[in-house]
Amino acid sequence: MHKVSSIRFIDNDQRLKAFRTIRRGIFQVVEDIKSNSFPNDFKGSSLEFVLNCISEQKQIFVGVAHPFYWKPKLRIPDIYENQNNKKAFGQFLENCLNAKSEDQLIKEIVRLDTLKIKGLGPAVGSILYYLHPTLFPPFNTAILNGFNTLFKDKKKLGSWSEYLKMREILIQSNNKYKTELSNDLGAISGLCFEIGTQKMLIGSDDYLSEIERNKFEKSIEKRQREIEVEKMEESLHSEMQYHLLKIGSSLTLT
Repeated sequence: MHKVSSIRFIDNDQRLKAFRTIRRGIFQVVEDIKSNSFPNDFKGSSLEFVLNCISEQKQIFVGVAHPFYWKPKLRIPDIYENQNNKKAFGQFLENCLNAKSEDQLIKEIVRLDTLKIKGLGPAVGSILYYLHPTLFPPFNTAILNGFNTLFKDKKKLGSWSEYLKMREILIQSNNKYKTELSNDLGAISGLCFEIGTQKMLIGSDDYLSEIERNKFEKSIEKRQREIEVEKMEESLHSEMQYHLLKIGSSLTLT
């Protein structure tokens, strides 16, 4: 296995700032629910702010907000108009914010799962990740697909029990390859994401169909173009900072 950093994340300093911002945002969600000021829709809520901050952390979190959009016809996720479910979700977040041990966090997940709140599944794992990045991996369809491919498994979406099983395997593998991976479970989850989106192959490509192989090649070409654009943007940003510093220095001298 090649050395893997936190794939698809922005630079580390910005990531650390994001963790602090998201944690404060989650605290605000809890306070809004407690004060009965949390709205009956995702739009305009403090939860929307949290999910927007998470989704900005590059491609691995694209679409992270979708499971939390309020879908009135389906009544999911049922945490906006159902006051009991809303309070239970707020209590879950608060308990996870304040939890000091892994056992406490697992108990909170099991307790939430027993409530069977419609539409509120392991997509919450991506929020948990930003509270306890060494204990809980982020979760989405691409990560799950990559996990199933990497470990030859058949874990399913929408199940907390499946998420917890996946988590155990990821932690075991992370410990096994700890010299190659980060304690932050975002690294191994990023690896699963790359595999799940077919931006990375495992061994030979014999298991890919012709259509999948063509898709993979186009994906690689697209990613190469993205990297070139990102480098150009970084260079332009550095140049702009340099000019701003020069202007600031000149103004100070005058």
